[in-house]
Amino acid sequence: MRTLPPKPEPPGRDDCCMSGCEYCVWDLYDEDMHEYQKHATAIREALEAKGMPVPQHLRPESLRDSVDPSMRAFLDMERQMEQRIKDQEDQDDS
Repeated sequence: MRTLPPKPEPPGRDDCCMSGCEYCVWDLYDEDMHEYQKHATAIREALEAKGMPVPQHLRPESLRDSVDPSMRAFLDMERQMEQRIKDQEDQDDS
């Protein structure tokens, strides 16, 4: 059975400059959190398949990130803008 890596810690309040850096500390946190959630889900599903109890820390409600809602909205907006730019570039190339 897999071993669950430590849950990523979100960046501190002063770690992000809020200037839309290409590799923002919040993007890195999101990538790490996604990997953590993927590992936790695989372990949970393996336990469920064997009929074993699932520990609380592996349940879906415990796997959500701990990002402030306003920061989550900012990150979502950044991703949407990035996707629009990419879509526009792809459209211009064709």
